Amino acid sequence: KFLMMSQKEKQFYDTFSSSEDHDNSFANDHLIQDTDLSKKDNSQFLALSKTIGLAILVGFFVLFGSLSIQSASSLQKETSESTIVGGKSLIAVENSITSSESKSKSKPNFIFILADDLGYNSIGYTEYDLETVSPYLTSLAKKGIVMSNYYAQEICTPSRASLLTGRYPISLGMQYEELQPDQEWGLNVSETILPEILRDVSGYKTYAIGKWNLGHYLPEMLPTARGFDHFIGFLNGQNYYWSKKYPLEPQYTDFMYADSDCYSAYNSSDLGTYSTFLYRDKAVQAIAAHDFSANPLFMYLAVQAVHDPFDDLADEFSNGIPASYLEASMYSHILSTVKGRSRQQYAMALNLLDSSVQTVVEALAAKGQMQNTYVIFASDNGGCYQAGGRNGDLRGSKGSLFEGGLKVDSFIYSALLPDSARGSVYSGIMHVSDWFPTILELSGSDYIPQAGFDLDGVSQVTAMLAADATQNARQYLLYNMYYKVNDESFDIYSNAPVAIRDKQYKLAHLYVDNPQAQWYSFEEALSDDSNMGSFSCPQSMALMGRYAKFLFDLDSDPNEKTNLYFNSQYSDIKSELYRQLEYFRAKVSFDAAPANVSVAAEAAWADQGDVIMPWVVSALPSGGTSKLSQCVPSQSVFAWAG
Repeated sequence: KFLMMSQKEKQFYDTFSSSEDHDNSFANDHLIQDTDLSKKDNSQFLALSKTIGLAILVGFFVLFGSLSIQSASSLQKETSESTIVGGKSLIAVENSITSSESKSKSKPNFIFILADDLGYNSIGYTEYDLETVSPYLTSLAKKGIVMSNYYAQEICTPSRASLLTGRYPISLGMQYEELQPDQEWGLNVSETILPEILRDVSGYKTYAIGKWNLGHYLPEMLPTARGFDHFIGFLNGQNYYWSKKYPLEPQYTDFMYADSDCYSAYNSSDLGTYSTFLYRDKAVQAIAAHDFSANPLFMYLAVQAVHDPFDDLADEFSNGIPASYLEASMYSHILSTVKGRSRQQYAMALNLLDSSVQTVVEALAAKGQMQNTYVIFASDNGGCYQAGGRNGDLRGSKGSLFEGGLKVDSFIYSALLPDSARGSVYSGIMHVSDWFPTILELSGSDYIPQAGFDLDGVSQVTAMLAADATQNARQYLLYNMYYKVNDESFDIYSNAPVAIRDKQYKLAHLYVDNPQAQWYSFEEALSDDSNMGSFSCPQSMALMGRYAKFLFDLDSDPNEKTNLYFNSQYSDIKSELYRQLEYFRAKVSFDAAPANVSVAAEAAWADQGDVIMPWVVSALPSGGTSKLSQCVPSQSVFAWAG
């Protein structure tokens, strides 16, 4: 149980144990306006005429066509497959789109911003200590649709796998543990991920920036072997913001870039740039170079913020983020209003992310694309209590199946949203896997999963755009199930964490009397709150203490304080939730999280100048040769342009 815990985490647990027996004006306010049509020359007028003709032709096919997406989950045994209809006018396109926007407007652009370890109620549309720290994200959220009942997974790897496949971690064999640097394991290459469909079916150009964490021992597991045209970022679960060293083995650098042919260590002079700024700059670089007249854009911006560690190896960063990075007034405000040193660093990281998102959106506006772009924001899991993360009034922390481990902030903004949806709050239950079919429907992309790869996610388009939770296609949500995990004797009725909910009630078997099962107030700092280093809040830490069974009414008790499990009045509700639980257990067909680590990995990294890279590059398990070679990505849009 202590395998995944750092020494400080073990000490903390020992200490704990011993002490316990909208309006429509956004475009005018924030975005650069397109050039008036009257200023175009004749050649542009001819191009426009062709575009209009194409639009009429496309409209004809859209009128008589339909999109069928098989989705294996209304999450009920009787209706385990559902049909999503797309390719038709599901969204109201604003009349203000002008001629400088390209023909790719028939397919919208997507910027998916995935924050790391950002706790629930961190964005400023709620009244907590950070409400003024993220003014730009707050502005986007308030003029878009806020998801008030949105769930990710409890840690990084399962959450990212679910996002990109539209499937639960139990369907992927990734329900337990974060992927480690030298494990010969990752998201199975037989899985189809979102950028593959968008690129190969709908003609998108696809970009991945930031954290991967889904496997890298094979070149075939890298992002550009799986549907992304370009990638720059790190491969593991955490990284130092400046040096790009892996914190748990800092002799190794974890940073690379790749195109569809090559991958390589990234050694350009901007490598030491604070990562939030570096990812911002690379996103702007990609947007500036992108030809929107040829292809719509899908960008997966998986930023490092606000994950710890906040310090770095160099002395100048030993105290975390320098004050000079923030505006003086914001820096003073954070120090005076946010309690706890790690929480202050968390707030500073969020503020820098906020301004960076603004820069990326302004880059899209400069290309005349904000009238045809969806900006989606979410966190990958709840905040880690040891690293400044708080989750509002919710119970639990990152790594736990209590609400605070998985319920996170999320919103979508776009000028394409109907007027009636802007500034709304959508309270329907939404899971991270739902973004897969939702984005496919918004993009009008056809996809029918192969047998055995049915989706667990459901499209939220109809209910979300209507801001009507009663139209939500999701009846049940499986938080997770620790079952069929290598080297663990897990039983979901005696020792394994598991949780499931319907639209009101949550059934859970979880451990209590451990730090990750508590409530943490933003008004209180931890007693040991001066460490800027790495804390991971692993799933294994939530396996300590006393195993207990719960039933919560989340409508009246969202903070999980009143256990209804032993109240006979709720017997029928429990029975139905147990029936659904057995349905999911029957779907788990193979083991997760292989314990093996490769002795060859570190030798291979040493040969590469102590850079973490794929190390099984000759005899691929599937036979044949790799799509990617270790060489300079000469076609990469992320090459240093300084």
